[in-house]
Amino acid sequence: MNMKKVGFILLSILLIMVFRQFDFSSFFMSIKKVPPLAFVSLLVIQVISQLLVNYQWCRIGKVMGGRHHFFEMLYVNSRGMIIESVTPGVKIGGEVTRAILLKNELKYSAQETATLVTIQKMVSFSSFLMINLFAFAHMSSEIESFQCFFVKAIVYFFLIVLIGMLILLFICTSFLENKVKNLSPKHRWAGILQRYMITLLSNIQALKNIKGEMYKQILLSFSIWILFPVKMILLVHLFTTNYDWIFLTEVTFISYMVGMIPLLPGGIGSFEATMTSLLMAMKIDPNEALAITLLFRFITFWFVILISLLYSGIWGMGGKRRCNLQN
Repeated sequence: MNMKKVGFILLSILLIMVFRQFDFSSFFMSIKKVPPLAFVSLLVIQVISQLLVNYQWCRIGKVMGGRHHFFEMLYVNSRGMIIESVTPGVKIGGEVTRAILLKNELKYSAQETATLVTIQKMVSFSSFLMINLFAFAHMSSEIESFQCFFVKAIVYFFLIVLIGMLILLFICTSFLENKVKNLSPKHRWAGILQRYMITLLSNIQALKNIKGEMYKQILLSFSIWILFPVKMILLVHLFTTNYDWIFLTEVTFISYMVGMIPLLPGGIGSFEATMTSLLMAMKIDPNEALAITLLFRFITFWFVILISLLYSGIWGMGGKRRCNLQN
């Protein structure tokens, strides 16, 4: 039995254990506690998050020499988000879609396309992984189920290895670029990989050469990720004032990390089971924990898909032509 099947079975067991504790009439009463204006405010914060992500893509693209409008890149990201919702975890399908659209719509070369996607993910995940490292370190000391040595060892290993690789690429860029250039690939695929790595490292170096740009990118990434627990804290506050904001921040990031494991499309199921279980560990009522999780999931996932579909539709009906005329 492979690891994916084991993960799916464990997820199914967790979901069954979680849902057995709910009174669905009380759950719907919990949903009704959320004032419409407060919910709309949370949706507005999510829109701001998406626009900041798009701004980051544009900013990195401009450093690479891209000539595109903010709304053109927003179309690329909207299409990518739609595909992410139907592919399992880690966003691979969405990134492939973005790469294809960057090449076809914004006229990037294949190497530039792969490089832009990679750099944006590197900058974004460097912040995400570092936050998760601290979040897991604290949470594993507080929650008994996270104190298993085997679980802690695996999580720490992957987080530290990935963070180390990113730091190495950012710090030793010139050294690595020279090493890659001096390689003599013997196979066609090795030559393609070499050209990709040279393009990637040269563009990372271009980011570093712009005074303060790398720090701005990292700060932007942290700002984007921090808006997620902000939404979570504001949402939980509508249900109870008895919470630890640090723990809620950790719950948000740990749930996202688990949701990236490629079991089901968009991390559906793994995200909800993890977040609901952790909220219950905070002594939040099970019905309210489920309500909070599903509302948060709607705000950060389903709502984003809806506005992505809407924007893509508007773009297809004439937004692209108007944007080209303005340029």
